[in-house]
Amino acid sequence: MPSDDPDQVEIQVIQDVLDAIETRLRDRERHGWRLTVPRSRVYATILHAVIVSARESHCLPATLDRATVLDTILDGAEPSIHQAVSRPIDDVLDRSTVPVN
Repeated sequence: MPSDDPDQVEIQVIQDVLDAIETRLRDRERHGWRLTVPRSRVYATILHAVIVSARESHCLPATLDRATVLDTILDGAEPSIHQAVSRPIDDVLDRSTVPVN
């Protein structure tokens, strides 16, 4: 249900990002990978990328839904040349997981 309430929009963005992270984490774990950092560190790192991206959008107000990195995180779109983090979830998981076998 779409909402015009900015707080509800941002809460939905956070929920969608957390769901995307959790899906990718579970997929890696099913394929024999284990985290080397706390799960909360992975969430915090990706959320920070969203916040930085929203700030860099130069749109006022700089709300989370304006973060350009969301296209990559939520839709799997190819990152633009201007995005410092190419694939935030994959990049963090690549640095934060090791194969169990």
